[in-house]
Amino acid sequence: MRFRLLGELDVRVDGRPVEIRRPRLRGLLTALLTDLNKVVPADVLAERIWGGRLPVNPRNALYSYVSRLRTALGEDALAQRSGGYLLTSDPDDVDLHVFLRLLGEAGARAAGEDEEKARLLTRALDLWTGEPFAGLDTPWFAGLRETLESRRFGARLDLFDVRLRGDRPGGLIPELTALAEAHPLDERLSGQVMLALHRGGRQGDALREYDRMRRLLAEELGADPGAPLRRVHERILRGDPRPDPVPAGPVPHQLPAAPSSFVGREELLAALDRAGEPAGPVVISAIGGAGGIGKTWLALHWAAGRLDEFPDGQLYVNLRGFDPVAEPMPVSVAVRGFLHALGVGGAALPPDPDAQLALYRSLLAGKRVLVVLDNAAGTDQVVPLLPGSPTCRVVVTSQHRLGALVATHGARPISLDVLSAPEARELLARHIGRERLDAEAGTVDELVRLCSGLPLALGIVAARAVTAPEQPLRLLAEELADHAARLDGLDTGEAGLSLRTVFSWSTRHLERGAATVFGLLALAPGPDIGLAAAAALAGLPAAATRTVLRTLENAHLLTRGATGRYRMHDLVRLYATEEAVRTLPESVRDDALRRVTDFFLQTSWHGNRVLEPLDAPVPIAPPLPGIEPLEFASHVDALRWFAEEHACLTATTELAVRSGRHTVVWQLVWLLNEFRSRQGLLPEREAGARSALAAAELLGDVPAQLLAHRIFAGASIFAGRPELALESLPAALALAERSGDRLQQAHLHYVLAGAHEYHGGDYRAELVHGERVLALIEPDHDPRLYVKALDLIGFCHLSWHDWPRARHWLDRAAEVARKYHDLNGEAHAVGNLGYVALRSGDWPAAIGHFERAVEVLRTLGNVRHATFFLVALGDCYRAAGRDGDAREVLNDARARYRTHPEGARLKELEACLLALDASSSP
Repeated sequence: MRFRLLGELDVRVDGRPVEIRRPRLRGLLTALLTDLNKVVPADVLAERIWGGRLPVNPRNALYSYVSRLRTALGEDALAQRSGGYLLTSDPDDVDLHVFLRLLGEAGARAAGEDEEKARLLTRALDLWTGEPFAGLDTPWFAGLRETLESRRFGARLDLFDVRLRGDRPGGLIPELTALAEAHPLDERLSGQVMLALHRGGRQGDALREYDRMRRLLAEELGADPGAPLRRVHERILRGDPRPDPVPAGPVPHQLPAAPSSFVGREELLAALDRAGEPAGPVVISAIGGAGGIGKTWLALHWAAGRLDEFPDGQLYVNLRGFDPVAEPMPVSVAVRGFLHALGVGGAALPPDPDAQLALYRSLLAGKRVLVVLDNAAGTDQVVPLLPGSPTCRVVVTSQHRLGALVATHGARPISLDVLSAPEARELLARHIGRERLDAEAGTVDELVRLCSGLPLALGIVAARAVTAPEQPLRLLAEELADHAARLDGLDTGEAGLSLRTVFSWSTRHLERGAATVFGLLALAPGPDIGLAAAAALAGLPAAATRTVLRTLENAHLLTRGATGRYRMHDLVRLYATEEAVRTLPESVRDDALRRVTDFFLQTSWHGNRVLEPLDAPVPIAPPLPGIEPLEFASHVDALRWFAEEHACLTATTELAVRSGRHTVVWQLVWLLNEFRSRQGLLPEREAGARSALAAAELLGDVPAQLLAHRIFAGASIFAGRPELALESLPAALALAERSGDRLQQAHLHYVLAGAHEYHGGDYRAELVHGERVLALIEPDHDPRLYVKALDLIGFCHLSWHDWPRARHWLDRAAEVARKYHDLNGEAHAVGNLGYVALRSGDWPAAIGHFERAVEVLRTLGNVRHATFFLVALGDCYRAAGRDGDAREVLNDARARYRTHPEGARLKELEACLLALDASSSP
């Protein structure tokens, strides 16, 4: 068999031409011929042939093409081996391999062997009959085509060097000039033109060629001619009869193959593009992210699409900054590898490491070279390998943030996050095939969720699915759904395809203190954590904790959001939890959780006192040693803290339930109750109340039980289940009466009043209980409860359309609230006075009351009650002919109810909107 690839594909078997017409079949043949006599893995062949446009089942499609190729070439030519295919032939029967062999032989010729070198180069160049791989347009073929064209161009220049040393260098001027017009920025070619002109007796023209190149480089690249071209110019100026040519250097193409299954990241790819736009010092992009997030994939995918921007080559090194066994690569080893790639070896390699670095930078001066420094341990490993030329571009990947590189060398930081759900599904589709994914769409959604958007986890899932095509994806999803076994499921048995192994690379170099905090953070309750809570958890001062957190953040084991809170990726947290259980004593873990729980309890106490200063404080134990709870200057600060920490406070309560810490359970629930009530977090309020009541009953603590009954009954009422309150409150009231606690009796009567209102609108029973509150306490006993009882009585009269009595009781409620600085109670009474005015037909007065109530309640964070009055305000605006204002406030209320629905209130809102639409219709 004989094959010609350097031009139109030509295949001959036993001297007879064989037609290979289909592009994919030609692609398969070419892909096998480039790796002649080597087993090429099936997935590599698929990537070469189809690029990013893989068929639904690439292995089946590939097998079909292999069968056809066997038919064309003969059964013995193409063999299947484990995981791939092998095409066997004599390399001398493939023009591509002959070309590369001849170039190698020519390069090995010593000085004085010009005639033989010229013969070898001429033979190599004569093998070309046209463009190789015409019609094959995948990235791999495009890159191979470009590489071979570059080798061909270099061979032509090598041949010119030989011929310039001959007897008639001036005869080369037309050919060299024509080639220089096609490659105007190539300094080596320009030097050859200068030499031909100089040796042909045209010294002035040679100097003008240098001036042309100097100006063109300045205009196009903002660079000066390189040192070799300047030396040729200087020797021509001195009249040297035979200056040396600009030395040829190999064009390195060291980049590994780009990933075929790359998806998404459009914004990051655009950021890499934008980073190269400004002129100036060498452009450095520092790609950071956790292990398995896809840093190297991003760098290689971006580079593969930009090869034409770096015609002088691409250098690549894995610096092994986070290798599982080996130490990070020394800079001296990396630079020697680069120098060898640039053609420097043997005696030409300086022994001194600093001289090697200087030579490396000199060789890159003025060149358009991409340098990819992959998996860097830190800035110190990167800085010596930075070229000094602005024509070069550097891309660094690391699991560290490389802040020093950003600060000192202007690197553009690019941080990777997880893939979105659509991107994750697309990645699985590229590997597994859309047909299989479509058949189990629901399971695929579950797999995407379990992988939490981590590309490596998705790749492992895909690998397991592809290698076991007979198993339904459902079985894999069921395995991963087991929290305790998930990391076992995300392991293929190979180091690079095991999440545990990859995560261990990130933690391997952590100091002991940082490793301990890393494990404790995984155990902390809630999805994220603030600095103060983290300090309590770690048992460290805030400043020391901030330093440790920054270390973990720089290692991409933590991320810090815009609010300053720290979060772990779900799978990193799972790994960290395992490590904490494996390496930290149980006492250390328990003490840490007790400290963070106590921090949340103590700070919640202070926050609740700011929100409700009129409430009698619930006594709690003093803080544990070293715990410094936060205190708040205003209710705004307290509300913000409760909002930021609500998920963590809920998780802390659940942790206390599991740990049997019943006192902490009911105390935390009580301290959260006011915030949840104001924010309308009704499901969370009800769930917490159930836990508090169960904990108080287990303790047998009567005061705790009475408080828990109040919480539970109130939560049940506003969750739409007032019957639960009516069932439980009589027994609680009897308990309060037996204990002689008149204040608790008053509180329970108030909750009973609300239960009767929401259970069939029994305002008579509601009034009885409201009046009982006033009989049991005076304003000084509990001003807030007293105001609420007055407000409740006024609302009963409002419901009976008794406007004068309603106004009397509501005015009194507002007056007492003002006296005791109960802003919340006053605003609520004023809002109800708005209802009196609304139903009396006094729209201006109603609008004034509602606007005032809404403003104050919003300021206090009582968005639930503010929304009640917002709906009424919209109705007033509509009645007053202010349709635009009505629509605005009603839409605000609707947005609130969409996230926190309340059935009766939502119906009221919809009725107002319908009335507004009706009044606006022509």
